[in-house]
Amino acid sequence: MEAQQLSSSAGDVSFAAVWEADIASLYSDIGELDAAADWIERSLRRMTGADRARHLPQLQLQLATIRARQSRMPEALALFSQGIDGADRAGDLNLYAIGWNRLGEAWLAEGDLPQAERALLEAYRNRKLYHLALDTSYRSLGRLRMAQGDLPAASALLDRAVDLAAHPQGLMPTWDIYHSRGLVRLAQGRLREALNDLRIAVRLGRAWRWSAPADDSARIGAETMLDQMHSDLIEAGNRLYLETHDPTLLSETFVTAEENRSASLSALLHDPKSATPDLPPTYWDALGRLQKAELAALRTGNTAGLDSARAGVVRLEASFEGRQEAMPARLVDETRAALAPGQVLFSFHLGARGSWLWALDRAGLELYSLSPRAAIVSQIRAALPAIRESRPGADALSAALYRTLFGSVPPRFREAPNWLLELDDALFEVPFATLIENSGSRPLYLLEHHTLERVPGVSYWLEAVNKGQPQISPLFLGVGDPIYNRADDRLSGTPAAIGNALPLPRLVGSGPEIEACARAWSGPAVLLRGSDVSREKLAAQLGRRPAVVHLAAHYLQSAARYRDGLIALSLSPSGSTELLTAFEISRWRLETGLVVLSGCHSAVGAALPGTGVLGLTRAWLAAGAQAVVASLWDVPDDEGTLFEPLYRTLHSSPRLDAPRALREAQLLMLHTGGRMARPDYWGAYFIVGNPGKIIRP
Repeated sequence: MEAQQLSSSAGDVSFAAVWEADIASLYSDIGELDAAADWIERSLRRMTGADRARHLPQLQLQLATIRARQSRMPEALALFSQGIDGADRAGDLNLYAIGWNRLGEAWLAEGDLPQAERALLEAYRNRKLYHLALDTSYRSLGRLRMAQGDLPAASALLDRAVDLAAHPQGLMPTWDIYHSRGLVRLAQGRLREALNDLRIAVRLGRAWRWSAPADDSARIGAETMLDQMHSDLIEAGNRLYLETHDPTLLSETFVTAEENRSASLSALLHDPKSATPDLPPTYWDALGRLQKAELAALRTGNTAGLDSARAGVVRLEASFEGRQEAMPARLVDETRAALAPGQVLFSFHLGARGSWLWALDRAGLELYSLSPRAAIVSQIRAALPAIRESRPGADALSAALYRTLFGSVPPRFREAPNWLLELDDALFEVPFATLIENSGSRPLYLLEHHTLERVPGVSYWLEAVNKGQPQISPLFLGVGDPIYNRADDRLSGTPAAIGNALPLPRLVGSGPEIEACARAWSGPAVLLRGSDVSREKLAAQLGRRPAVVHLAAHYLQSAARYRDGLIALSLSPSGSTELLTAFEISRWRLETGLVVLSGCHSAVGAALPGTGVLGLTRAWLAAGAQAVVASLWDVPDDEGTLFEPLYRTLHSSPRLDAPRALREAQLLMLHTGGRMARPDYWGAYFIVGNPGKIIRP
């Protein structure tokens, strides 16, 4: 990036475009595909003359690879054809082979094995004929033979790829070569050999991750790309553990799962960037363009401008310094020591061939095998609508899901009163409080015997337990009843423009809700309503380090690829809906205790491998909140019936014991009777973070 900037400053536009293509290659390697595509398109626009003719086939193949990984195959195929033909006309034999090999890998990822074989063999034929390096072809053909079920051929090809990588004149060995061979050995039942290959892959992947740029998007991309490698090591290690009962294997797989889980969140918390004027104005301008692009994409459905705006922020963040934190050296022992009496950690990992549950308490760590991911996801998909809508048969489905997840766990863990839940994949959607652990004369919900807290990762939780108390004030900050349309009589004057307002209904009950919550808190309070629900006024109050932030607003889903959450604030003076993005919140640095996202689907976000749920819960934790309460589905626009008892309990506690306060509020609803007693009313909300250390100010 420095070379690109120097070339641009010197007026060498064409050479700057070459650097832009190299930057795109880097971003493609770490899985930040939107930014990679943006850099390639910049390069294509700027490159002219002989340089364009010379580099065009390479740029087309780069962009084709990105489009294929973005599941935009028609565009990818056209670009592959252009790039391969261009390399052929130019007589660039190496690029010609690279193009065919990348096309074959794209077809392999799509599951079209005949097309993949045709392309990969053409790449191999060309390399063999002209004495070009064959290691990439051996690796790709090995993966193809594995997908075709020919394990001996796959093993031989990948052995050759590893040998070439180890040769003094060979290319630098990469984690994916060892990962691929480890997968074949795993499929062959050669568990020890598979585990050895996968250990090498994880070490190489670790070095690769730490060399990645310092922005959050790059870290998320790294987590996603490395997740399958970690998952395969977990499977090999756990299967070998079940045969040998070697406790070192059990600790190894637990730590492997944790190393990739929410590493980007921990990195954000250690990031020296903060929401201060020290950051250049260009950064805040880029965030403003991102907010406008989000609004336009929600209105029109066209995400082209949104992808470009997001890539612009990523470009700026990649130029900042960043930090990576190592995993604790003795993670299992440190976590066990940090757990309180009566507290148990349940850590889930869903795998294609089988899933796993680690249970850890002060006495030690145990492992339980679960059904494959597809079977568990199918059960979740059947149970969730029934629970959300109180359908007949919901109790039976809920009880069956509980048995699937916890049926093999002994009473030592199941009877612990305080549960920490570390989730994976579709489990993020499960309302655990509503699961039925006993179907006797009446359903007995998990909520009734257990306090439930979600943690994004053990290393995150452990660090939060060990660090000092946050410097928070006794302030309650309530935000509700924003102005969402021009018909609202609270809107002063006539907006200069009305084209960018989203059609959102007024949340009539949210004003009384924050008033009732403030009364229940019985302490100093600031309430932002109507036109005061703006980014500027919210940021100013957050600077006062409130103990509680209660946001009663509309929560929307971004049109971007990862479907982040958005908070709809009031109309701006120009008549546009002001959106607060998860992307922006996660870049703030604040000190606050509990953030409550009161509204429908406030936990919305894509669940990415390794990273977990991208959305507002992650964003507020990254910003510095100790804990976040959010909802999984539609909730009524009432006057805070659930939250009043939550804040009364919270205020009466010597600590801000938010998990206990949420549980007691939900229990009160359960025992009230009527519609409020149904799980679809009280079960939508959950708590995530580490609120146990917050001392009441």
